Amino acid sequence: MIEKFTPRLILIGLIVFIASCSSQLQNVLLLDRVTPQLNPEKEFVPVKLTASVGEIMLTSGQYLKEPSETHLGSFHVDENIMAKVDHKMQTFEFSLPTGDYQLRSITNRGKYYSSASPFNSLNGTNKAFGGLFIPTGSTEATEFYWSWHFPASAIYQAKLASPLTILNGKYKAYLKAQERSNVNITLTYIGVAAGQIKFVYKEFTDEWLARAAFTQEVSLDYKAGGTYAYKNARFSVEEADSTHIKFTLLSPF
Repeated sequence: MIEKFTPRLILIGLIVFIASCSSQLQNVLLLDRVTPQLNPEKEFVPVKLTASVGEIMLTSGQYLKEPSETHLGSFHVDENIMAKVDHKMQTFEFSLPTGDYQLRSITNRGKYYSSASPFNSLNGTNKAFGGLFIPTGSTEATEFYWSWHFPASAIYQAKLASPLTILNGKYKAYLKAQERSNVNITLTYIGVAAGQIKFVYKEFTDEWLARAAFTQEVSLDYKAGGTYAYKNARFSVEEADSTHIKFTLLSPF
């Protein structure tokens, strides 16, 4: 009787052993990160202005052109996604975080979107970094991917328990238009006299406290319709007298 059951027991044991060595995850190789699309800064449009004697004509930061911005495909996840995968004799459990998932890489199979936050690890699973995978032509995330280290040395991928419908959007981040110092600047119109057009140039600290050493009176030859440049600013003067100045700002501080 024992001899009869021995082959069956061996077979059952072999099946259990093979099952314990199986895995629901796969190793994947991601290509280089997707480069965001750059939309250049908007060009400054000259603006006509008027200032009275003793009035500030220009202040640093005023009328600066808008900064450049980058666009990158993304979508938003509103609820935590529970993900679980069996690997050999281990089980990995994660709670994928809410927030924006940004396009990371594109392969012939689909698109990989990464989470800005690490995965929330459950039941003793180690901390992980990763995101969601959307197959080509689909609007659903069907799998998730992760790495135990950041930056990734090895990346793993497994199926979600149920697909997640995705609404694609655009991730936008602004870049600096230009580097600015911590000094604030004003240019004040103080009139025309003896063929000279006069201004007062002042620099202030971040707290807008005057610094006498950086207050300077500027006198330039006056010519109606002439173009003037001082520091970074450029402007053309249509009309200037003892009461006011009309000018077109060509380039701001």
